[in-house]
Order: sequence, then structure tokens, then C-alpha cells
Amino acid sequence: MFSGKKIKILYVDDDPDDFILASSLLKKITDTTYELEGATSLEEAIPKLGKNFDLFLVDYRLGKDTGLELIREIKVVRKHAPVIMLTGMSTGNIDKEALNLGVSDYLVKGEFDAQTLDRTLRYAIRDAQLMESLASAAVKFRSIFELATDPFLLMDDQGEILEVNPAFQKKFGAKAYDPNSDKSFYFKNLLPEESSRQELDDFFFNNQEMYDMESLLTIDHGHSINSLISIVKQDVSIYQVLIKDLSAIKAKEEEDLNLKKFSSTGRIARLLAHEVKNPLTTILLSADQLHMELPESVLVESGDLIDVIRRNCDRINHLVTQLLDSTRFTELDSKSHSINTLLDEALEHVNDRIEFKGVTIQKNYQTDICDINVDGEKIKIALINLIVNAIEAIPEKGGKLLLKTSIKENQCRIEIRDNGEGIPKENLERLFEPFFTSKSTGSGLGLTNTQNIILSHGGAIRVKSEVGKGTSFLITFNLPG
Repeated sequence: MFSGKKIKILYVDDDPDDFILASSLLKKITDTTYELEGATSLEEAIPKLGKNFDLFLVDYRLGKDTGLELIREIKVVRKHAPVIMLTGMSTGNIDKEALNLGVSDYLVKGEFDAQTLDRTLRYAIRDAQLMESLASAAVKFRSIFELATDPFLLMDDQGEILEVNPAFQKKFGAKAYDPNSDKSFYFKNLLPEESSRQELDDFFFNNQEMYDMESLLTIDHGHSINSLISIVKQDVSIYQVLIKDLSAIKAKEEEDLNLKKFSSTGRIARLLAHEVKNPLTTILLSADQLHMELPESVLVESGDLIDVIRRNCDRINHLVTQLLDSTRFTELDSKSHSINTLLDEALEHVNDRIEFKGVTIQKNYQTDICDINVDGEKIKIALINLIVNAIEAIPEKGGKLLLKTSIKENQCRIEIRDNGEGIPKENLERLFEPFFTSKSTGSGLGLTNTQNIILSHGGAIRVKSEVGKGTSFLITFNLPG
């Protein structure tokens, strides 16, 4: 580490003889070259602190001053500079006071030889370099910690949150962690699922070094996000936790899946129409032919069987037509519309239902929202379908319906949220399927048609629901770049 390098030392002592003694001892060291420069007082030493010294030897007594005052000045210039204090006697008080100021070591005059001095200097320089390296790493870590766009926190081996970065504070809020509170905050409390909390307990119990898990996390206002949680052991009892919000990725996957399912359903509907409508036509023609050719006595005896055939053929034909219409991308008459106005007009169409059920409407419109290029009448049909579904799910008393518009990430967003009965998890994936319905009446094509309208505009529709708490539909339209 020191081979071939000249070590420059500032020696501060008001006794010139001690300087000569130290210089002669260092000359005995053959494998390292030491260069000594002297100063006899605080006033003489301070101007020299700006020079590139590798180490400082400072006497405790400097005339009217003490070496401790000089050490403070050295640490202002170079926080991790290696400093060795020289003293005429060994006292615990001097030792403690000097170490508190950051002195590497101290030597008692007359009680060390060349080898002891050389070893002390080497260790002091090595330790100072290590401290400087750690401090540099800490600055880099702090910078990453503070500037990271993903939530980041430190927790102990009990799961108590010790520190968080601004991204965490912004996403999770003061309920998750408040540095000004005396209350303890635990990471486990952010995990709404019991299985995830058990995984975290197992991680601590098994004393693992690192762990990744995908889990829901509760953010501010009680909402949950899909997250990838990476936990890494920093030291004996401190863990780093990096949180990656997967909501956008999951939303894109859901949108892509919905589009694929819709396209697949459309292909099946077209195939079904082709394969079913032709035989239906033949059956109807045959029924008509039978009606004309059968004797009157046979027709009377058979009752209305031919009419039954006709009615059911018409019913099948109508269902196939409905299926085709609800899964075929529609032609659009697109014009510039205010999404806030379209929502208000959709509300007017169902105002009697709202008043009948006593639903409280809460509007949270972004007032400076830009217009979007859509087929206004078709978008209103989609919005009416969603609002009607929400009203039907809302209880008789205390029903609330939130309508929200906003611009985010170059998208126009519409949220329709109710506090109704919610949708069971097993039904969510089938919600937009043709003819799927949990109601005793209805064709089960309303939401399929709604999805068709949204997708025909290049938009997306997603749904979140929790049984007993309500349902939220989120519609997004891309804005011109």
C-alpha cells in the first residue's frame, strides 16, 4: 500500500527537539519514505493545512493553546484526515477527548521506537482511507436513496421501518411512516394479505440474506397496488427494501389480454354466425314449406309446433346478431367532445334511476381537461351502461357514485366508482364475456358492448372490485402526442 510512495507529514510541536527526534526515528524506516514538515504553533500550522499532507502529528501542548484546537481546524479542512496526537503522559481524559474529535491514535513521547511509530502511521493512514471510502460510499448510497424514483426503505429485523426515501413518503403517506412521530411503523402493516405477512415472518425467522416477493401493498387512501418487493440484508439487523410498483405493467397486461379475448370472441362470433345462420335459414324455409304442404287436419292436430320452430329460429338468429354487433368494431363518427359534458349528458339519461334509489353523486372533474376525439353518442351509450350497472349494485340507502375525470401520462382518464355490493373475484375475469351476467334479467351483452365501444376508439377499460366495498371502472383514451 505504501511501497514507493512518499508519505508527507505535518509535525506540530512547540519543542524543536521532539521534531528532530521524530525525524531521526522515521529515517530508520527503510521500506517507506517519510517527509516531515514542522510547525511550532497553532498560528503557524493553520496556513499549512491546505497543503497535501498524508498525515498530521500534533502535540497536545502548543504553548498557550492545545493540540485539540488544531485538530478541530484540521477536521474542518479534511474530515477524515489521519491525525495522531503526541502527549507527555498517558491520561484517559486526553485519550477520550481526542478520539471524540476523530484522532486515529495517540503516542506518549519517549515510549515509542521507530517500528512503533511506523506501524502507528501506517494504521492511521489505512484507517483514514477506509473511513473516506465508506463515507464516499455512504454519500453515493444516500444520493441513490434520496433520488430513487421507486419507494425505498430501511427496516430492522423486527420489520420496524427506520427510514424511507421521498418516493416512499409520496406514494404511501404519513400513515405508513411519519419521521416526526413517536409511534412505531411496521412494514407488515402495509401488506393486506395474510399470506404475504406470513412470508415476511418466515423471511425473518429463517434469517435469509435476500428475498423477492410479489404482493399487494396498501398505499394512501386505502388503495392497494401490485408490487415487487426486494429485501436485502444490509448488516446484522438492518434490511433494505426496494418496492417496484407493478400496477402499470399489470394494467397493460390486462388491457392486452382484454383486447385478445375480445378479438377472439369476435372471431368465434363470426364463425358461429356463418355456421348457424345458414342452417337456420334452411330450417325456417322448411317450416314454411311444411306449413304450406301439410293437410289442414295435420296442422290442427300438431298444434303450433311449426310456430314454435319459427319463434326459436328467430330467437337464435337474434342472439347471433346481437353477439356479432357487440363483438364487431363499430364505425365511428368521431368529433371533438368534452368528456365532462359527455358524462353529464349520460347522467341525465339515468337521472330517474338515481333519484328513485337516492344515490349521492360526487363529481371530481378536472376542469382544464382537454377535449377528446370520439363518437359522442356511442361513448354516452358506454357510460350509461356503466352508470346503470353501478346504480343497480348500490344499496337502497347510503349509495354513492363517484365520477372522476383527469389527464395523466398523455391519457384522458374516466373513473366510475360505486360503494355497492362488489363483484366476486371469480366473476371479474368473465365480466366482459358475451351473455355472462349475474342478474336474473338482462342479456349479458351490456358490458360486452361497452368494451366494444371503448376498444373501437383505441381506448382501454379496466375494473377493480372488492366484495362488500364496491366497484371501480377505469376508462382511458390516448391523447394526440
